Amino acid sequence: MPLSETNTLQSFSSEASHYAALANEKALKINYIHGIAESLSYQAEIENLSGNFLTEEKLCREAIDWYRKTLNKKRLAETHFLLGHSLYAQSFFIESIKNFDTAYEWHRKNGNIVGMYWTLTVSGAVYHESGNYEKAFELARKCLDIAIQNNNDWFRRGALADIGWLYQDIEDYKTALEYYRLAGMNVKKDALAFAEFSTLLHQYDSAKYYYSLVDTSDQGTLRFYLTSIGEYYFEQKQYDKALPNFLRGLKHHQQLNDSNQIMHVLLDIAKTYLTFGNNDSAFKYANENLSIAKQTGAKQFIRDASEILFSVYDHWRQSDSAYFYYRLYAAMKDSVLNDHVKGKLAAYTFEQKMELLNKEKQIQQVQLQKESLLKNILIGGVIVLLLLGMIIFRNIMLKRKSEVNRRELAENELQIQKLESEKKETALHQQATELEMQALRAQMNPHFIFNSLNSINRFILKKQSSEATEYLTKFSRLIRMILNNSVSASVSLADDLEALQLYLELERLRCEEKISFKIKVDPNLDTDFMQAPPMLLQPFIENAIWHGLMNKEGNGHLSINIQQENLTLICLIADDGIGRKKATELKDKSGKHKSMGMKITESRIAMMQKMNGTDKSIEIKDLVDTDGSAAGTEVVLKIPIAQQA
Repeated sequence: MPLSETNTLQSFSSEASHYAALANEKALKINYIHGIAESLSYQAEIENLSGNFLTEEKLCREAIDWYRKTLNKKRLAETHFLLGHSLYAQSFFIESIKNFDTAYEWHRKNGNIVGMYWTLTVSGAVYHESGNYEKAFELARKCLDIAIQNNNDWFRRGALADIGWLYQDIEDYKTALEYYRLAGMNVKKDALAFAEFSTLLHQYDSAKYYYSLVDTSDQGTLRFYLTSIGEYYFEQKQYDKALPNFLRGLKHHQQLNDSNQIMHVLLDIAKTYLTFGNNDSAFKYANENLSIAKQTGAKQFIRDASEILFSVYDHWRQSDSAYFYYRLYAAMKDSVLNDHVKGKLAAYTFEQKMELLNKEKQIQQVQLQKESLLKNILIGGVIVLLLLGMIIFRNIMLKRKSEVNRRELAENELQIQKLESEKKETALHQQATELEMQALRAQMNPHFIFNSLNSINRFILKKQSSEATEYLTKFSRLIRMILNNSVSASVSLADDLEALQLYLELERLRCEEKISFKIKVDPNLDTDFMQAPPMLLQPFIENAIWHGLMNKEGNGHLSINIQQENLTLICLIADDGIGRKKATELKDKSGKHKSMGMKITESRIAMMQKMNGTDKSIEIKDLVDTDGSAAGTEVVLKIPIAQQA
């Protein structure tokens, strides 16, 4: 926007604010409640144009309080929308969504299509920013439906651009570019978006050209431009040029209290200082970013800030703090990864729905064409009948018979298309289930590694160097096996049992040989060729050791018996510990919760049960002595198996 237009807009906003304040003053004098509410709402909208989000929020809340005192709810929907927008800018996502939902219901009740569209659009942006890609895709599709139903090309292009943005964030750049092209984005008007997209693709010459087209005389555009051009230099490792732009952009974002952009640029600044080796400054900005991100629940910023703090503390040789932030980083990394997996699944589901909708529209068009053709034939037949009478009556009957045959043929074709559609839908459900299984396995491995690292930490603190060496040797071998097995949905039973043997030896060393164990495998089983899900038994064995045997006075024993029935692997895990009832009492006193590993494993088994259509897969029995006292616990697992090809 040219400087003259910017000054004109600022002048208009100032004048509009003056008259809105004057209207509020007059309404207060005569106690005109609706007038008070409406004048406050208009003042909030003016502050929205100026980017003063805190003032906008305050005015909106006051206006809503006044609307509650009157039956005239005009502009209540717009006020909730403005409040939701101001909260979104400050990263208060949950409350923001509540206000957008309220605004949408009022717009729907009033039949305001434009209000419904914009409310869904900004709600989708909030879900997008908070990592809920599934909901973001759903709202984008609703916006596209509204645009098509109302034949609004501007809305259609806006919805397509938002869909492209979603694909860009899940790193599907090819599909994102297709939607941007469908949206008809203008190179000059949307130069900043094209520049950022080119930077992501490492097309720096193109990015430089697009940046040259950005109009930085507009203050609203300038703050985004500064952050964006800084990232352009950062990607090319021109850190001395990137940093000044980041710092200038931060000042502009802070003036408007735009938390989303503040978090974004704080992280960029911290990364830049880290490349300079300026750990003090990197720590300052990363810590500030983490503080805001924890308040807003922005997982991707928590992840990246924790990684920087881990690096800084590691450089300072403060191992406890470094370890703390590394754990936080790893946990957030897995959570964000799961969001991306869900996002890709949502994108796939979105495309399937769009394809089905397109097919339904094609079918409807064919039906309309056939109905139109039939109507024309009937009209023509009537005219011919009136003109020629009985002479051509026989020919008309033959045409009708031919039309019936064509209609039956068309219905048969539609039935075939319906069967093909159902087949594709079944394949979609199968792929969705497989993606969910991948997400569960991605959660299992980090959980087990963290538990093992805690065991190593406690063991080393006892300063038993020879035992520590033996422990670490076996642990490194176990980790290597876990990493090798984690990339596959199934491994050979022999490999999985070898990993289980190593884990039990580590636990026995850690417990100072207080526990003993025995793994018995049916000699008829060919464990080298039998396939089983990796790390499925470990959480149950871990639960038996930690809650059954560790709390027992004296030594304890764990037995694992593996046999086969038809195409099912039967695994019996028995311990002579204190039993579930006593273990539950101890957990209640200590405040401990159910093991995350148990939760994840139960979900994995439930998913396999769903995929294979098998019966109940887990059975837990309480063992008792002859006098009725607790004698331990037995877990029976039934796992579908397959032979190696």
